[in-house]
Amino acid sequence: MASDIASEIARRAFYVLSPSAWSRRELKLALDPWQAHMVDAPGASRVIALTHRQAGKTTGAAVGVAHTMLWRRSSSTNLILAPTLRQSSELIRNLRGHLLSAGEKLAVDNTFSVELISGSRCLAMPGSDDASIRGLSIDGDCVMDEAARVSDDLYEAARPMLIRHAETARLILLSTAWARQGFFYRVWTEGDEKDWLKIEAKVEECRHISRADLDRERRSMSPAAFAREYENVFDAIESRFFDADAIAAAFGSVSAPTPPMPDGDPDPVVSRARAFGDRLAFS
Repeated sequence: MASDIASEIARRAFYVLSPSAWSRRELKLALDPWQAHMVDAPGASRVIALTHRQAGKTTGAAVGVAHTMLWRRSSSTNLILAPTLRQSSELIRNLRGHLLSAGEKLAVDNTFSVELISGSRCLAMPGSDDASIRGLSIDGDCVMDEAARVSDDLYEAARPMLIRHAETARLILLSTAWARQGFFYRVWTEGDEKDWLKIEAKVEECRHISRADLDRERRSMSPAAFAREYENVFDAIESRFFDADAIAAAFGSVSAPTPPMPDGDPDPVVSRARAFGDRLAFS
């Protein structure tokens, strides 16, 4: 009996300290190394993860939040933010599956939130309006999915929600690469490592994507798009707004007319200007 109690205490202590081990043993889900690194980050961490497409960031984030709700912080409030409500609700859907796999019963269960009998809850909100998130206090996890496409205003409104519980609340920024601007790009390139745990998921290390499939993607996409979606390369700002190929396709090759130069004019520059002026006057 005593040995059983001691074993259970040891098991629970191990799960509290190692979310990735809990995922492997209880959810039967072995995380990729970068996912394990992220979910094992302790409370109060500030985590930023740059990932390629289909790296499993939604799965990793959902496991991390599920562990927080069950093991790290009972009665916690957790928040999912994404550019659209559909994206944030998809993470809720994934989270729900992990909680049910762990044998938990849900007191609240809908498209945009889940809550356990213990009081731990997770809310999903869109990243389109910072006014909707004000008033919340986060003592669990605040996850921003596709954070490179979330506005600076929303990020700056979200950070103060964690300050009251800075010793426990965890901020996790997840995204594929986008433009060389905005808070996600600045944190990734300039964020102090004393403040941030930086994690990169590289496609060549992904066990779910084959080399053959990746090569096919490379042949089918523009170099810039492939680099952004699979190689974690941020776009230059101007390429987000000015695409030379698109402009050429829209307007074609346009050149100004060259007016004829009158014979005997001693100044060819003046003669061209006069001729072009005459053409405009009689057109």
